[in-house]
Amino acid sequence: MHKFLILLPLLSCGIDRTTNSISSAETSDLKDFEKLNHAHQVLIAGKDEPGKRLTLCLNFIDKSNRVPLTNRKIHFYHTDTNGEYIPQIASDESTARLNGSAVTDSNGKIFIRTILPGDYGSSADNRHIHTTVFGAQPEAYDIHFKQYTGVMGKRFVKNSDQHFLADLKRSADGSLIGFLTIEVKNP
Repeated sequence: MHKFLILLPLLSCGIDRTTNSISSAETSDLKDFEKLNHAHQVLIAGKDEPGKRLTLCLNFIDKSNRVPLTNRKIHFYHTDTNGEYIPQIASDESTARLNGSAVTDSNGKIFIRTILPGDYGSSADNRHIHTTVFGAQPEAYDIHFKQYTGVMGKRFVKNSDQHFLADLKRSADGSLIGFLTIEVKNP
């Protein structure tokens, strides 16, 4: 009995990797994002890139007044499935092999196709996508994933206004989809 009581707290600290299926309303939203003009879409990782397919439907808004952030260049970069950035410039991770930019549309939307980033360094469950909003103060924002972020990471995200947690869904083909609003400060 005592062994069970000791294991119970350990089991409750695990990450819930449950990924629900995309709803019909989300499927409709996804179709709208897929129709965005090419300037508002970015392909970071093509079909030949190893890893779990990830699609992100992002809305960028001004944090102070909740108005869509329009016509704003946004840059994204992240690790490959092995947790490697492989930057073109050794000291600059933003030049990672997996990177791309797009411009928000008139509703603040950007559509991304990529892979789920890998964990890097000695930490587990630290997968995220770096996001640079040009002209904002500050420019740096990060997208984390509920199913791949530990308890400490979730606490960090909750207490930060530059880090956002996407609850990933599973599409009919098994790929991951995230819908997220990013509140940008001082755009």
